[in-house]
Amino acid sequence: MFLEARCPEKMCSARMPEQAIRVTVTTWICKLKIFMKIILLMSLVSLFLSPAFAGTAVKLSCSLRKSVTISKFHYKLSTMKWGDHFQVASGIRQAQTTGNVPFRVTRFQNGDDLVFFPDSEAYYFFYSGMATPDRCIVQETYSYPVVELPRYKKSE
Repeated sequence: MFLEARCPEKMCSARMPEQAIRVTVTTWICKLKIFMKIILLMSLVSLFLSPAFAGTAVKLSCSLRKSVTISKFHYKLSTMKWGDHFQVASGIRQAQTTGNVPFRVTRFQNGDDLVFFPDSEAYYFFYSGMATPDRCIVQETYSYPVVELPRYKKSE
């Protein structure tokens, strides 16, 4: 039955059509299992070789706020820092323009909206209370390293 997959191809041609189909399906399944094992192995190896990071940041140059740092962390948490100011945002809304151009909007707690167009990698700020957008230029991007904090035990 399914052990027939181990036979040479010249022997399979003399078989009935349903047996030949069974052999073909069986060899296809074996190839798929081998392929899945290779993918799993490559995924595990890349997991250990990839560096851990706590988050990513982009430093923007905007006309109204000059230098603004946007940090993005896991669970769609974002922060914005400029000068002595600091704002937090939770969540990212994805949408499209009428011309089907995708964009992402991050709304900060002070009412500012950061709009990002991934195709052109363009950033725009819509400040709270202002209708015109502020185009920002990317100065640099970087990743935050994972910091392992020391453990302290409460003295008795």
